[in-house]
Amino acid sequence: MPMSPDLATPIDGASVASASYRLSSAGFLPRARDWQVQLYERLSQQESDAGYLLLAPCGAGKTESVVIPALGLRRGGAPRRLFLIAQDGSPLDDYLYRMGPYLKSWASSDEVPRTLIVVPDGPGEEVFGIRYCADGTEEPTEEMNPLEADVDLVVTTFHRFLDLFFGGGGVHGLASSFAPTEGGLRRDLFFFDEAHGYSVDAFSRFHRLVEFLFAQDTDVIISSSTMPPPFQEELSFLEPIDAPGIANAAAPTIQFIATDDALEEIEQQIRRSYYINSRVFGVCETPVDADTLRSRLVGSYPHSVFLYHQGQPASERRRIYAQLRELEKEGEGYLLLTTGDAVENSDLDATVLISTVCPPENLIRRAGRCNRRGDLPDAKIVIVGARIEHASRTLNPTQESAYLAYLITAQDIVFLPEEWRRFI
Repeated sequence: MPMSPDLATPIDGASVASASYRLSSAGFLPRARDWQVQLYERLSQQESDAGYLLLAPCGAGKTESVVIPALGLRRGGAPRRLFLIAQDGSPLDDYLYRMGPYLKSWASSDEVPRTLIVVPDGPGEEVFGIRYCADGTEEPTEEMNPLEADVDLVVTTFHRFLDLFFGGGGVHGLASSFAPTEGGLRRDLFFFDEAHGYSVDAFSRFHRLVEFLFAQDTDVIISSSTMPPPFQEELSFLEPIDAPGIANAAAPTIQFIATDDALEEIEQQIRRSYYINSRVFGVCETPVDADTLRSRLVGSYPHSVFLYHQGQPASERRRIYAQLRELEKEGEGYLLLTTGDAVENSDLDATVLISTVCPPENLIRRAGRCNRRGDLPDAKIVIVGARIEHASRTLNPTQESAYLAYLITAQDIVFLPEEWRRFI
């Protein structure tokens, strides 16, 4: 295959990284930013060790900044095998939607097949794998062991990773710990994408695991849009990389509405906010509440209301997610009723996001799905309720009191993540 003109002659690192971003994404990502160039130059070299704490706002391009250099265009295959580890409760649909086209493109360009294995944690969901072939086709993979050497990308959640990793023998169960074969073995890269929790026990477990992996000379990257300085200090053995947000992007505003009937208020806010070519998200804490909202609204918006949460069958959920992403690409509007876990782990982009009260880290992640692309001038976040319910962690009384008091003052003010990070 002839070499791309972008890569045919020696050029600077920024041009090489940008060419890889452009070719990998079929032009959707035209160039790499400075901090992405920095990661690209380090991760694209097999002999390079990786130990980074990537601090970047939602929508900055954290996932691509790791995936493209670790697995991207390279004759003879990628220098690393990547474990992409998401937070517990993630449906993983966005990773499958986004990573599939990359792997397919790289397999065709490099003439080297790429294999993806997804290890979900949803009830009744099974491990499945896809092999992307050099001729552009794809097929189910017969290899279902995520620790096998010929797997390129493993996508899973934090607790499922713990089961896989320690159930398979820890670092000694990794293919990269075996005696090298004639062709050599790739280094394993563990990429924790917002996989950490902030309760004392959850972060302590996360910290111990990362510290253990780093001490075992494996490559580790943690990305976060929410981590405050005290937690960053706990991970000081990792090199920090600070990534700026989207330049000149209009930040959404946030408004709080106190109510004892959050579902009723979400319904009324949707009826006031939804109009053609607008994307309005109603975000609840449980699938049951999302189902209830749909039953109330589907009669009014029969052709544009979508339900998306972990309680749906996996195949239906993935189909709906792909449909939503395609609607966004076409500039179409829709009404989405979903849960916090589902929307926080998506790449969806709302004009108006209406949510029940949630902990500050969840608020930051949900806000990151409102004007995510930075091109919606009138984007708005509306938080409704009276207290935090069904949360993944409990704030201590002092934290919760200060957070709710500040939330009450939020009346059409600009949402700045750093203002809310101090309550974590």
